[in-house]
Amino acid sequence: MTVENYNKLPLGTGVHILNTSKEGLIALYKPTGVLSHPNISDETHRSLLNADYDYDDEVYVYRNEGMKRHVWLINRLDSPTSGIILVAVNSEVAKLVKLQFANHKVAKTYYALVKHRMKAMKGNWSDQISKSVYNNRINRPNIITAKTRYQVIKVPHCGFPITLLKLSPLTGRTHQLRVQCQLHGHPIVGDRTYGSFSFNREVVEQTGKRRLMLHCAETSVSYFQNGKVVNFRAKAALPEDFQDVLRFRPGMTRVHDEMDQKSLKGKLAGRRFRK
Repeated sequence: MTVENYNKLPLGTGVHILNTSKEGLIALYKPTGVLSHPNISDETHRSLLNADYDYDDEVYVYRNEGMKRHVWLINRLDSPTSGIILVAVNSEVAKLVKLQFANHKVAKTYYALVKHRMKAMKGNWSDQISKSVYNNRINRPNIITAKTRYQVIKVPHCGFPITLLKLSPLTGRTHQLRVQCQLHGHPIVGDRTYGSFSFNREVVEQTGKRRLMLHCAETSVSYFQNGKVVNFRAKAALPEDFQDVLRFRPGMTRVHDEMDQKSLKGKLAGRRFRK
């Protein structure tokens, strides 16, 4: 597939291209709720691409202009997490970049809204977390190390007791950021697995925002191909949902409702007057 044909990818709902390379690497924006790949065959309508998925080779397969096309999935994001996800239309590039992920040589930056205001402005987390390992169909817990660098970006002075964090995972464990935030007493807002359920309900009631407040905002990778170093980088702006929760102030919902009611009454009165 040539660069000119990238716009013919069968992108899922809300998915769009952030960056491409002539070597065949593509950065896609994945909205919250979209699956990195279908878990079962009838979930293609919720997936990154509207295409069949080969689980063994980790590749999407579809037909375009009478030809079979392949799009290799390089990394994954949890369904409720938004942001950058990498794919490739070149199998060699897919292997090279996957190797960089395996060797922890891909730089990724996330933003998260977490409960409570943090005291330290920056630091490093190193935790021993559990990973499920299946041996002969028996689930045996395995303890692995998870490392993350964090930095406080914003702490609202009123409104919800929350902090906007910049997170840089140094290891790539399943649910790593969600687990580590919870372990350090700052669960991510909207996390239905590791979060504070009562606080999540409060945020939904006051703002209407139900999503997990975790977003992959930047990914950069360098790899060696055909005798040269290829550098690739992509950015995804912070979703407006984050700003809505950060801007919330007590009474905001009630005030807006009153303003809407007054506006509606004024419009109705004007109609009656014109009659």
